[in-house]
Amino acid sequence: MGVILDALHRLQEIERDLSRLRSKTDGYRRKIAQGQQQVAANQAAHDAHLKSVQQCQIGIDAADLDIKTREESMAKHRVALNAAKTNKDYAAILTALNTEKADTSKFESRVLELMAEKDDLLEKSKAFEEENEKLQRRLAKREKDLNDYLEKTREDMDRLEKAREEAASGIAPSALAAFERVAAKHEGEAMAEILRVGSRGDEHICEGCNMSVTLEVVNKLRSVDELVLCNTCGRILFQAHENASA
Repeated sequence: MGVILDALHRLQEIERDLSRLRSKTDGYRRKIAQGQQQVAANQAAHDAHLKSVQQCQIGIDAADLDIKTREESMAKHRVALNAAKTNKDYAAILTALNTEKADTSKFESRVLELMAEKDDLLEKSKAFEEENEKLQRRLAKREKDLNDYLEKTREDMDRLEKAREEAASGIAPSALAAFERVAAKHEGEAMAEILRVGSRGDEHICEGCNMSVTLEVVNKLRSVDELVLCNTCGRILFQAHENASA
């Protein structure tokens, strides 16, 4: 390998170790994000449930008010009955009173229905609260697992970050930028060796994707010290010294 590829290859070893640590950290964070979404979803469902409870209470209050209004009206009708001077007036007032009684009975039944529905909703609300407690405990454990892992790997991460900075300091910015783009795409595996295959060893493949590499690409790597990417996976190709001279 040339100077550039050799430097990138050394950087690759460090990047691979860093990627493993970061990947596991990202895994913990994804689980935390998933847990937060579950908590939020449960809370949203609970809020909607409580809104139904509120709607029941609004219905109960409205019916109670209507019952109170009708009871006041019935009281006036009873007074009017006693003051009626003709049978016709008496019959009319009595009909109105009986209508009020029937309507009041309907509203009283409606109140009982809404109260039963409200009690049922409040009972079911406990399930949301229990689920929330369970999800919060699970989320707290995931957050603790992440913090424990970060603490456990802090020294390794600091060491590798420092080593990476030193390894990258001597690499041209354009080559380093290309390396970082490919590394981000392939979880730290920015480089891939060209391997000889076939019964006569006259064919070559990219170790990263196992796809064919042309002889033109192989010869180019032997003659120039620059970045050559796999046409299939986009990794930076290199040949180990023993493989190149074989």
